[in-house]
Amino acid sequence: MDSILRGIKKILNPIVDALHMRNAASTVYQYLLDHAFMMWIILGALVGLIALLVVIIVLSSKARKRAKAIREAEENETADESPTEETVEEAAPVEEAVEEEPAPVEEAVEEEPAPVEEAVEEEPAPVEEAVEEEPAPVEEVVEEPAPVKAEKKPRAKKTTVKEETALAAVEAPAPVEEKKQPKYRGKWVITKMITESDNEENREEMYFFELRASNGEKLMESQEYTSLAGAKKGIETHVNNIKNGNFKVSLTKKGTYIFKLMNAKGMLLCTGENYPSHARCESAIESTKRFGESAVIDENVQEIVIKVPADDDTATVAPATEGAIGKWIVSKASDDEGDEAYYFELFANNGEKLLSSEDYSSQVGALNGLETHKKNIEKGNFKVSLTKKGDYIFKLLNGNGQLLCLGEHYKTRRMCQSAVESVKRFALNSPVLTDIE
Repeated sequence: MDSILRGIKKILNPIVDALHMRNAASTVYQYLLDHAFMMWIILGALVGLIALLVVIIVLSSKARKRAKAIREAEENETADESPTEETVEEAAPVEEAVEEEPAPVEEAVEEEPAPVEEAVEEEPAPVEEAVEEEPAPVEEVVEEPAPVKAEKKPRAKKTTVKEETALAAVEAPAPVEEKKQPKYRGKWVITKMITESDNEENREEMYFFELRASNGEKLMESQEYTSLAGAKKGIETHVNNIKNGNFKVSLTKKGTYIFKLMNAKGMLLCTGENYPSHARCESAIESTKRFGESAVIDENVQEIVIKVPADDDTATVAPATEGAIGKWIVSKASDDEGDEAYYFELFANNGEKLLSSEDYSSQVGALNGLETHKKNIEKGNFKVSLTKKGDYIFKLLNGNGQLLCLGEHYKTRRMCQSAVESVKRFALNSPVLTDIE
C-alpha cells in the first residue's frame, strides 16, 4: 500500500508544481495520503467515469453504423423503384422521336417507350422480336436510363402531365357516359293494330303508343293515329308537354283518381291509369315525368291483329222516334279527401247511356262544357274508331279536331254509327237535369 501511495505521490507532485497549486492542494493531498479510504473512493469514481465515457463512445458508434445502414437500405429501395419512375419521365424523348420519325416511333410508344427509342434508330425488326418474346432484356435496358434522364430532365415533368392527361382521356369516356345517362330509362312502345274483316270497308290500320317504366309498368296510353309517322310525331308532342308539366289530377265518377296530360292550350292529349288515392296519382305523375323525358322509342313496332265481327244490318241503338225525349244529367262525385268532380251524361228515352263527358272541377264548368258539346254535336264533329279490344267507339271532337269526349263501346261499326245518329237526335231536344245535393 505504501509503495502505491508513494508512486501516486511521485506522479501528482510534478502536476501540482506545474499548476502552481502546491500550497493550495497540499492540505487536500496530505489528507488523502493520511486517509487511504478516501483515496480509493476517488480512484473508483474516476474509473467509473472513464467506463461511462467508453460506453457512450461505443453506443454512439453503433448508432452511426445503424443510421448508415438505414440510409443505404433506403438508397437501395429508391434505386429499385427508380426505373419505373424514370420510364414514365422518359416520355418526352419519345415525343421528340415522334416528331422526327413518326412511323417507327408510333410502334415504340405502344410497346416500351424507353428502350424502343434506341432500337428503332438502329434495327427495328430485332427490337420487335425482343419485345414480344423476351421482355426481360427490355426491362434491363429500362433500368439504365441515367444518361437519357440527365439530358431530358427539364422536360420530364411536362411529359408526365401530358401522359397522365392522355391516359385519363382514354380511360374516362365510358364512366362519363354512364353518369350522363339516367339510372332508369323508360320506353315508348308503338303498336300497329290491323283489323281483319269480311267487309273491305272495315279493314284498317291504326297506331297507338304507350309509355312504360323500366320494369315494364304502363304509365300512359295515347289515342289512335292513322300512320306510324303520326304516332312518332305524337310522341314528340307528349314529351314536350311532359317536360312542361302539363298534368291535371281528376277524380273520376267511379271515385278513383286519374291524371290527364294536356297540351299548351289545355286540350286533352291522353289519360293515365286509375289510382285509388290522390297521393298515388301524384306519385304516378312523378314517375311519368322521370321516365317520359328520358324514354327511348322502341323501333320494333309491335303488331296486333283484331278480327272484326260482321255488321248486323238490323242492329240499331235507341233510335229517336218522333216525340221521344232523352235527358242530360249533371252529376257530382266526391271522396273522403274533399275532392270533387263534376260531369254530365246523355241518356236516350229508354235509359240507355249514349255519351259521358270528361270531368270538370266545378258545376259551372260542367254546364259550360255541356253547351260546347251540344254545338259540336250539331255540327257533326264525330269520328268512329276501332279500339284495340276489337270493338268500336265514337269520339266527339271540337272544331280543331281535338277530343272532347268518348262515347260507349259497340261491337260493330254499324252499331257505333247508329249510336252517333241517336246522340245527334237526343242531344238537342233533351232537358238538362242535375243530380247534385
